[in-house]
Amino acid sequence: MKLNEQQEAAAHYSGDATNILVNAGAGCGKTRVIVARVIHLVKSGTDASRLLLMTFTNKAAKEMKSRLKKELGPIADNIQAGTFHAFCLRVMTQLPKSFGIKGLTVIDADDQKSLMTIARSRHVKQLDKQSALEYPSAKELIVYYSYSRNTCQTPQQYLQNNTDFTCDDIEQYCRTMMEYQKLKKQRGYLDFDDLLGLYNNALASKKNLRADIAKLYDEVLVDEMQDTNPLQFAILKHFSGEGTRLFCVGDPAQSIYKFRGAEFKHIHRFTTKFPNSVVLPLTENYRSNQEILDVANWLLTRSPYEYGNDLIAYRGKADRLPEVHDFENKFEEAEWVADTILERHEKEIPFRDMMVLVRSGFDAREFEAEFLKRDIPYHYIGGQKITEAAHVRDVLSLLRIVRNPMDELAWVRFLKLWKGIGDKTAAKVFSALLSEQGTDPRLVLEKSLKSAHPAVVAFSKTAEVGSKVNLCVSTAVSALQSVLEGRYDKWDKRQKDLDLLIKVSERYSSLSDLIDDFTLEPMSTKSVESLEVDDAVTLITVHSAKGTEAKICFVVNAAVGVYPHMKSLGDLESEEEERRVLYVAMTRAKDELYISRSTGFRGSNYALYSESEGEDYFLEDVPDDLVETELHGWESPLTQGFLRLKDDY
Repeated sequence: MKLNEQQEAAAHYSGDATNILVNAGAGCGKTRVIVARVIHLVKSGTDASRLLLMTFTNKAAKEMKSRLKKELGPIADNIQAGTFHAFCLRVMTQLPKSFGIKGLTVIDADDQKSLMTIARSRHVKQLDKQSALEYPSAKELIVYYSYSRNTCQTPQQYLQNNTDFTCDDIEQYCRTMMEYQKLKKQRGYLDFDDLLGLYNNALASKKNLRADIAKLYDEVLVDEMQDTNPLQFAILKHFSGEGTRLFCVGDPAQSIYKFRGAEFKHIHRFTTKFPNSVVLPLTENYRSNQEILDVANWLLTRSPYEYGNDLIAYRGKADRLPEVHDFENKFEEAEWVADTILERHEKEIPFRDMMVLVRSGFDAREFEAEFLKRDIPYHYIGGQKITEAAHVRDVLSLLRIVRNPMDELAWVRFLKLWKGIGDKTAAKVFSALLSEQGTDPRLVLEKSLKSAHPAVVAFSKTAEVGSKVNLCVSTAVSALQSVLEGRYDKWDKRQKDLDLLIKVSERYSSLSDLIDDFTLEPMSTKSVESLEVDDAVTLITVHSAKGTEAKICFVVNAAVGVYPHMKSLGDLESEEEERRVLYVAMTRAKDELYISRSTGFRGSNYALYSESEGEDYFLEDVPDDLVETELHGWESPLTQGFLRLKDDY
């Protein structure tokens, strides 16, 4: 592989440091460096099976394994690569006694909500009406509980430090969370946080187990280090503490997942967090022209933090400055973006080379409406995942009970699909299954519902082919087709989701692996469709855009109150994460960058933004030599009057 001087210094590092951090700026080839590092180690004599590559998505792991296989051949199959959650699940599956578990069944967010609802109801029914109304929802309780665990706090500590709840309220909510944990244990379920928590706790308390697992690896390579939360960081400390080398690649300027518990300080203070460490920079950007990088670099220089990323474009300058466009309202903004996209397309620029970045799904609405009106094809990325859709989850519930006949939540969901079966009947059927463990579930179902019942037929047909993954999935879809079609609207679109589920199942040789993968990382359309086949604009949320790029990028709704978001004002760490979100959006652009904003967006008013407030708006004082600014639709006398007043006040 061809490497520049900085990339080679990182990939071929052989100094005394046992903990290596590669501070890789946006577009500087971090994936190339990780792949090159593995190739270097293997060719230098390291056993490929003693390398562990930790990523944050299965997609990233598969991409790296694919690159490695091209370079190393079949030996690359011996390299372990996957997400933190997948790694912990694999280890615990192989050593269940060491972790005090048996019969692993991993549940997803929807199942978590169901269990938390049960736990919550047991406490809420004892309260008066007003207290019951004020009690956090099951979804909110899960967020509190999950965040506390991923940040290595007790729920009580987290609620005391991060909420305004009273001591009595906190005590009640913690009891509900403990009830939820109890319900999981009774049913043999593990949620995502259990995968990391149980693994970490076992290694923290069992020195020999920690040492034996660490000894299996010569080096652990970590992608996107800036996204690690304290629990994942603790897992890495177990390896480092036993002398296993760490090779971590990340970018502090792209740390934007605080809401998931990601800790910016892990990478910002790497050398103090890990002893005997070294930081190696990557600053040569291969994605963007220098004018785009100049604006991104300027944004970081305004921060009180030192990011160490002054990016230099390999491509040099393009004699084209990024543009900032101001509009009176969000509808005019959307119209202009659509006009510009069509104008570029008429000049034979494919739609697929253009990307529109929005702050959230809510912000995408006007652009979707305009694209539909103008017949602009687009892919929206950042909304609901396919496997979070109700009809797909219904099919997965059938697959789950084929895998594990004691999966209570899956049974309840599956049984309630059928007319005449409600909570009581479903509970009664599962109770019979539970009492007759060891008996063929089909026989128990026939006793409870009669052999001709469609639920019995659907389960029996699917269970018969359970060992053949693709056939099992297609059979499940076929068995549920009529009941689902009668249950949901817009069936043509939903049918496509199920067709994708069947298609992706062809990649699996184990039903259990398929279910676990879909649970750990919900499947999106983008992950199973070849978007290159369709010439379409990418409409994407910034948090979904890391790792993506496009020749022409529109960073839209970049108005006052959005960068930084109003909710972050007054909190330095939150404001700085907002700066990094904007930085990530800007650095997706390769050739052309357009930033647009409107005064009507969420009630903000750029024209009347005062000087004192303006200090909090990242794009208030962009130097004139870095961007070209244009006003649209500001010709009305009233608007011009306000602009004149702004200069005086």
